[in-house]
Amino acid sequence: MVRSVFEIVKAPLGWSVFADNVKIAGVYDSRSAALEAAALAASFAVSDGVAVQINVPGEDEARPRWATTILSNREPTAAPSPSQDADSKSPA
Repeated sequence: MVRSVFEIVKAPLGWSVFADNVKIAGVYDSRSAALEAAALAASFAVSDGVAVQINVPGEDEARPRWATTILSNREPTAAPSPSQDADSKSPA
């Protein structure tokens, strides 16, 4: 049986909808708006006889995958370097 999977994903400027790992539609202001778009697209798949699955992340899962990869939860390993302005104001 053919199954189409719709994913609601947090994007940098809102929410996006992916169908079978392909971005469809635009960027939505809320998860609810993205869900409505996914449900409409899924209804067309259902009318064609395809099984559908819609995945919507909860608030705790809303962090995008790219941010999880780039922005880990670990603390920085080194302290930030002092600014150059502080060096220029120090007495010589």
